[in-house]
Amino acid sequence: MLKRILLIDDDLSIRRSLSLSLNQLGYDVEPCDSGITALNKLDLYEKNSIKIDSIVVDINLPDINGVKLGKIIKSKYPNKNMMYITGYADNMEFPDIEDIKEIGLLEKPFTADDLISEINKLINKHAAEAKPEIEEKKELKPASAYIIIKVKNSDDLFPLYRRLYFMDNVVYCDATRGGIDIFLLLQSDSNEKCFEFYEKEIKNLNEMQETKYLSISEPVLNDNIREIIQTAGITLFEDMPGMSKVRDGKKSVYSYVMLDVEREKLDKIYPILRLTENILYCDFIEGNYNLILMVYGTQFDEITKIIQNKIIRLEGINKIKVYPVVNIFEM
Repeated sequence: MLKRILLIDDDLSIRRSLSLSLNQLGYDVEPCDSGITALNKLDLYEKNSIKIDSIVVDINLPDINGVKLGKIIKSKYPNKNMMYITGYADNMEFPDIEDIKEIGLLEKPFTADDLISEINKLINKHAAEAKPEIEEKKELKPASAYIIIKVKNSDDLFPLYRRLYFMDNVVYCDATRGGIDIFLLLQSDSNEKCFEFYEKEIKNLNEMQETKYLSISEPVLNDNIREIIQTAGITLFEDMPGMSKVRDGKKSVYSYVMLDVEREKLDKIYPILRLTENILYCDFIEGNYNLILMVYGTQFDEITKIIQNKIIRLEGINKIKVYPVVNIFEM
């Protein structure tokens, strides 16, 4: 599973560049442009029992001084790993900078690799100092994940498809065009069991050229946005992602659509997509592309028009890839 970093910096270019670089290194980043935004996000993550591995705080913020914000966070969430970043260390008072260096301080400019190195030092230090805790038995929640697959050669596609189709835990198995040969929707009793099934049963099959595991989770949304979606009669994660509606292959054609959505625009874009007609489901995933849609229409030209008129125009969508579902028996 990806490690999550809460990045608090008012500089948009830094948030974007670090988010992109950290995503490529395998980290999920929640960017925040102010202290108030960060406190709200932390509260939402806690309410949804979503773990934040590290918090990175810029000392110079527009609303709350970063040092003060750090003290607020530590008082409310004492077990969080946290470090500071700044481009103005020379202007700080000696006692303050010594205290901050003790916690963790990285001076700008720095690279994503520099940041990860410091974060790992911090996590290892806290792990060594932490007292052993009695682990509470947690109730397992049903979980889902997408597996996207490229095969070694075209002759491998049909036998592999048939083998995957009849596997336990596989809900949907679709052959697609566009650079990915197969999309799987995998479900099990927990995220751990989903990933274990992928590792043991799917990842190392001989026909595979490349596979990628995309864990599905519920995006962190403000309560009012959740209420709007649910008022419209659309359930969120509780009914299992991707399963809120049933596909009818006799009347419609389908395409998987992968979106790279600017994280700070997700609160606006996600509910729009959930409420858009012809979008069967919209799942939040971890990785460079953070949403997967299932779009349907009477023909693929209609799907193209839906994407052009209702999806691409949304502000905050950086990249889009479309993978039409095909009948493997007609290939």
